[in-house]
Amino acid sequence: MPCHCVDCSDTQEKTYTDEHRHECEVREVMRRFGTKEQIKAYLEGIEKVRGFEAMQRLRKDLLVEFMKNRKEEI
Repeated sequence: MPCHCVDCSDTQEKTYTDEHRHECEVREVMRRFGTKEQIKAYLEGIEKVRGFEAMQRLRKDLLVEFMKNRKEEI
């Protein structure tokens, strides 16, 4: 499967960027983990591996996604 960069594909999607990876991770965490405790444990693992700033960024974006999904349900 091509990476969709300008060299590999005519559809220049940004699937090879850190930003795209981060967006996918946010969606995956929202899909995979159903409880607050599971998300907290995942974030603790992220902090150990990637550091506090990476965990903070992911936590913030998870909250934004959660609020967005909540508004769609109303």
